[in-house]
Amino acid sequence: MEDVTVWGVGSGLGLLLLLGKIGWDRFLSPEAKANDALVAQLSERITAQENRLVLLESGLDEERKARRAAETKVYELTMRVMRLEFELKKHNIEVPQ
Repeated sequence: MEDVTVWGVGSGLGLLLLLGKIGWDRFLSPEAKANDALVAQLSERITAQENRLVLLESGLDEERKARRAAETKVYELTMRVMRLEFELKKHNIEVPQ
């Protein structure tokens, strides 16, 4: 019986020491504080990178819209030139290339 009691008390103390060590390692040690600072710094950098990415994507969207507008304008001008060339040829006016 005494062995079981000693074993139980020893296990309880061991568990308590283990929890204390985990608490120290996680919350109070200089390494834990450094790790927390590193995590905070990396979180800030990730947030800054995400903001830059959003800014770049919005810039790309604007460039795409501008390119599509320019392509539409080029198409419209090409069609107009083709109609004008057709009309000129209809009246036997030669169009230089």
